[in-house]
Amino acid sequence: MKIPFTKMQASGNDFIVIDEFETLLIPDEKKPGAVRRMADRHFSIGSDGVIFIQKSKIADVKFAFYNPDGSIAEMCGNGIRCFARYMYERGLVKKEKIMAETLAGLIAPEVIIENGAVTNVMVDMGAPRIKRKDIVVSGDPESVLIGETINVDGEEYEITAAGMGNPHAIIFSDNLDSMDVKGIGSKIRNARDIFPPGTNVHFVEKVGRNEFKIRSYERGVEDETLACGTGICASAAAAFLNDLVDDKKILFHSKGGDLRVELETDDKEITRVYLTGPAEEVFNGEIKAEL
Repeated sequence: MKIPFTKMQASGNDFIVIDEFETLLIPDEKKPGAVRRMADRHFSIGSDGVIFIQKSKIADVKFAFYNPDGSIAEMCGNGIRCFARYMYERGLVKKEKIMAETLAGLIAPEVIIENGAVTNVMVDMGAPRIKRKDIVVSGDPESVLIGETINVDGEEYEITAAGMGNPHAIIFSDNLDSMDVKGIGSKIRNARDIFPPGTNVHFVEKVGRNEFKIRSYERGVEDETLACGTGICASAAAAFLNDLVDDKKILFHSKGGDLRVELETDDKEITRVYLTGPAEEVFNGEIKAEL
């Protein structure tokens, strides 16, 4: 069986998009295995994740996201920006602001049109989750983990934890280029005594007034990626909570490109996080699926 797909990327995060809006192409029980084969960079298409576009009973459309290892992810900020551009340009949803059903709840991406073409996609990511019980971090469930020193395998790291539908651990650094992102990221990601379901790990360096560089280790990819949309949102929240910014508009430089975050706040509480950046179609094709 041949499965049509579209390859898309947003800030270097690349995704395989499979349109199941009208017809189920891969049965749900077969999806993890199919995703692992398709996402393999050496023997197949290769990607940071696979997006399935499906109909929803509670929103305009359903966003179903799988990590390259076949596990299901709650949300992907860059993935849903690609998803929104695909939906709009294919006419599957004929409006600029789309309501999408995700495992992280209802998310509203909006395509930004200039001269009749999509130039950027902005996503209302909702409010970050700060309490340990909402991120799934060990300790007092009602407490927060903000700028706290944590011991992992005999090494100490100052970590802030935030959830954006999926869990994130943020470490602020003075020298991002020298960080062993994969080595340290893997250790913290697998510190199950602290993060029982695992976590994404981000290393952030302040380079300007409200400007940061970021490198990310992603759970499910199990490696450094060129960008992570939800991780950038969580890092913006962490910067605000650690008093590292004096404005609610924050610029992040990832290896894959720049992304902008805007925060809405009520005193010290972050009520909304908006992520804006480009999303592009790379190519279309068909892949032989062994189901």
